Amino acid sequence: MNPIRSMLSFLGGTVVLSQLFLSGHSFSNTKQPTQRTSSSRVLMHMAPPSRTMSVAEIEAESEQLRIDIEELRKEALSRLEALSEQLGVVETEPPKPLSTTQTGDDKDLLPAPMPITFTDSTTSSKKATKGIANLLDQTTWKISLSIGREPGTWMPKDWGKSGQRLNLSFTADFTPSQLFDRDDFFRGGYTNAKILNVESNQITLGPSLSEGQRSYKVKNGGWQVTRGDGPMGTDLLRFFIEVDEEITHAGSDVYIPKGRIYCSCGYFPFMNNGGKDGMKDAVKDEIKKIEGEIMQLQKKKDEIKNPFNLDGIKISSEIFKLKQDLDQLNQRLSFAMVRQPDKQLLRYSPDGDVGLTKEGGVCCEVKKGPVVEYHILGRFGVVSAQKEEK
Repeated sequence: MNPIRSMLSFLGGTVVLSQLFLSGHSFSNTKQPTQRTSSSRVLMHMAPPSRTMSVAEIEAESEQLRIDIEELRKEALSRLEALSEQLGVVETEPPKPLSTTQTGDDKDLLPAPMPITFTDSTTSSKKATKGIANLLDQTTWKISLSIGREPGTWMPKDWGKSGQRLNLSFTADFTPSQLFDRDDFFRGGYTNAKILNVESNQITLGPSLSEGQRSYKVKNGGWQVTRGDGPMGTDLLRFFIEVDEEITHAGSDVYIPKGRIYCSCGYFPFMNNGGKDGMKDAVKDEIKKIEGEIMQLQKKKDEIKNPFNLDGIKISSEIFKLKQDLDQLNQRLSFAMVRQPDKQLLRYSPDGDVGLTKEGGVCCEVKKGPVVEYHILGRFGVVSAQKEEK
């Protein structure tokens, strides 16, 4: 039997005894002998004999019962204390010391159970932290669009043929609020997508030779971080805004069509390495080490005049193996350069826990019957608005 169930049975027997033998002379005034088992100390009632007990005998028996119950009470407290230590519980207030000189009705009562509170050690020491996909929550960024013809675009052949470009800018707040407007540009439609708030709901078109600066109304959009969708399994930031009308300069062959404008760029969290290029630096160190070994072996080989010397053959074999290792490390370095780009290629959040590639792609959605295409419009750059204010 587990210790808690045993303790409950033990206390239950004690309560029954206190009710039966300390409630006064409600039974016949006859002696009721008891039988005590040494293992559980549970008192068992026997059939009352026919002999009538005297008042002195009854009082003596009652006193003996009080002594027995007092002993049971002490044992119950000691077991509760031992059980509390085993369960790792915290007492909300210290237990009162047991008194053997209780008077009045207190003698007839069992002590009140100690209030105990279980503590959860697995959560008390943990601090709330942001997840990798939430590092942009409540950050503000200035976004600059450069719209014009790009290699590989599916826009009409005469679109942007002149080489002109539209330069636009807006400031956006990356909110933590859930976006419920489905868009196929996001993975899962709107799963883990959040609201992108465009400040003042406007985008500014820079001046041209024929026109000055203009502002256009836009609607708030959405943003999402998708894990592993970028080159070599890197993460991507996707977001969009919605323009209410076509944006262009008079006489220009470049325009932004009405509707949603989509942007994407690299997303590189630095939560676990504090912004250090650990993987990339380790590969570079290994490459440098192997290049040094190859140079040392090459010097030894050059000192051997006989090309058929056994030592020279062994050195040539070692150099060949090291060059194979060097080729593999260079491939790993190329991978690491994508996974951990140089700092000058990134724009960091105010906390420095995430970096966005300083340039990304801009496109628009074009529907051709049941087929949806995304046509390249240009590229964009980002910078933290908080940093800019400083």
